[in-house]
Amino acid sequence: MDLLPGHNSMFWKIGRLKTFENWPFQSSDNSCNPERMAAAGFYVVGGKEEPDLVECFICSKQLDSWDPDDDPWNEHMKHESQCSFIRLGKSDETTWTVNELFDLFKKYMVKECIHEFDRAMTKAKEESARLVREIPHIYKKVKKGKKVKN
Repeated sequence: MDLLPGHNSMFWKIGRLKTFENWPFQSSDNSCNPERMAAAGFYVVGGKEEPDLVECFICSKQLDSWDPDDDPWNEHMKHESQCSFIRLGKSDETTWTVNELFDLFKKYMVKECIHEFDRAMTKAKEESARLVREIPHIYKKVKKGKKVKN
């Protein structure tokens, strides 16, 4: 297992930048161009219905309805001032100290583990609901002496 996330991970700016392929404000004249959005910690999570929906890689704050002149860093700060990435105040990851890197990494991993746990819980609930629906039918077949198919 690698100690840090791979270069395509949303933890790194280069990974976040790759999500902006269909971003509506591609021009460098726009304040919220892909480069500045990724530098402010955002990556695209919206689809065709919401092409400007983004999420922070640390605090998971989602923002949409961007205007070309919106400043991504300021918007992030305005809507989630307690974000550890925003509080660090360093959009350039090459300037992070080792302690800053690992502090953000811990927060990122906690967020990722919570997302993974939530996905597992959803799957377990769906499976439980399926079994609740099937068990009465299985029970009836067993009572009648029929063979039960798995």
